[in-house]
Formats: sequence, structure tokens, C-alpha cells
Amino acid sequence: MKAQSPVSFDDLNSPSASKIASEDALSEILDLARHNRWNELAASAEQITRQNPNDADAFYWLGVARLELHKPIGAVQALRSAQNLGMDSSKLHETLGRAYYDLNQFILFQQQMKEASRLDPLNFRPNYFLGLYQITIRSDVATALAFFDKATKLQPDDWKSLYQEGRCLELSGKPGEARAYYARAIRSIEASNQPFGWPFQGMAHLLINQDPEQALNFAKKAATVEPNEYSNHLILAQVYERLGKLPEALREAKLAASQSPNTAQVRYLLFMLYRRAGKNQAAQSELSAFKKLKIVYGSE
Repeated sequence: MKAQSPVSFDDLNSPSASKIASEDALSEILDLARHNRWNELAASAEQITRQNPNDADAFYWLGVARLELHKPIGAVQALRSAQNLGMDSSKLHETLGRAYYDLNQFILFQQQMKEASRLDPLNFRPNYFLGLYQITIRSDVATALAFFDKATKLQPDDWKSLYQEGRCLELSGKPGEARAYYARAIRSIEASNQPFGWPFQGMAHLLINQDPEQALNFAKKAATVEPNEYSNHLILAQVYERLGKLPEALREAKLAASQSPNTAQVRYLLFMLYRRAGKNQAAQSELSAFKKLKIVYGSE
């Protein structure tokens, strides 16, 4: 699930019937969460659960940490323990839903997100995640758009929801509306100084044929703020190609391939670029890699 919302700290004191007994322990847990120190948080929360097996909050934070550490089974176990101890908050169901998503348990994922929305109708994140599910797993753009629209109405400055709504509008053949949402997402990112490139990438993709010079500015920004995301270098290579700047296009395409060597689209772009540059041996090598990837992975 791309562009996921991080843990929200607007309500860090997770509501439950049982609070972490020590204020110092709670303060430590929240500080570790704010700084994304998930291994330490998991160890601290697990120690609390051993000392106080009736502490729902400790089990909740243990579940959060395990989810962020990509341990969804352990996350589900901890979160269900919190639930069995009386916790029944929107945040609990949202986090449990995310864990089920990572386990490909999509029916349970949807049930948890809907319960999270029911318990807190102002919580935009369940709609965001349901939208991601619809576009990523089901390829249902219209339904995804409806969920993202709910999310942006509840939280008008959430760049992830704004970006995804723009993406759905672009896929729906509404470039003007898509551009407006990408622009809103970009303003939100710049206002909060967050290092995310997806809205810049979306704008570059939207403008590559209409205004490639402007698209170049957005593609460069995407690659600058998220240099380790291969798709940012891919769109930058595509814009350079559109502008006839072959050496720059090859540089960015090779960088994308180094970051994601099994992406067929990158390999095919390299084939085309090498062929245009007259480097036939390199072109054939990339074409061979592309064909092997298509056999293994099929259509992307």
C-alpha cells in the first residue's frame, strides 16, 4: 500500500479503559513513537505487558510498533489483546485493519476500517485506507475516488488523500481537476516541510506532454525530496527524453534501474534510450531483461 499515512499523533493518549500505569512509562512510549523508534518502543511496551498483563494501552502500542516493524501477525495478536481488555477506539480498529491488510485479509481489513469510521466519523484515515485498497487491490478507480473525496473533505490538508484523489481524477480522464488536487497536495507538503515526492511526480506526469519544461521542474523536485524512490527518477528520465535530453534521461533511468532492477517499465525505457543513443549491445541487454521480467511478473 503506497503513500501510507504514518501513525497519527493528534490523539497519542490512546483512549481505553486501562491506562499505562506509570506516567514516566507513558511519556517514554509516546516519545519513542514520535521519533519512530519502533524497536525500542516494542521492547518497552512488551516489558509493560509482562509486568501488567491487563494494560490495554501497552498492548495497543506494542501492536503499533510491530506493525511499523512489518510484523503484522504479532501486531494482530497484540491489538486483539488490547481489544479483549476493553479497548474499543477508532484508532485501535484502524491499526488492526492495517495489520489485516498487510496479511492480505481484505474482508477483515474492510470490517475494521468501517468500524473505525463508525466510532469516529471525523477520522479521515479509514476512508484514505479504504481508497488505497480500492485502487491498489481492486483497481476500482470510481470507488477509490469516492473514499478519497470523503477523506479530503474531513481533512482538507492531508497531502496523501489529496494526491490520491488527484491520481484517481487523472485516471478518470479529468486532468484539470487532477492538477488542482496535485497542487493542493504540493502546497500542504511545502507548508509542513515534509519529504514526500508523490504529488510532484503526479504533476510531472500530468504535464509531460502539455508542458514538458514545467514537468521537468516538478520531476526534479520529486527526485530531490525522495531520492531513494525509483519512480521519481523514472518520471524524470521520461521528461528528459521528451525534451530530447538523452544523456540526462539515461542517467536517471540507470539510477531508477539500480533502485528497482525488477521493474519492467524501467528496463524498457533503458532499451529505448540506449537504442536512440546507438548503443545496440546495451539496448539488447535491456530488452532481454525486460522480456524476462514480463515472463516472470506479467503485466505491471
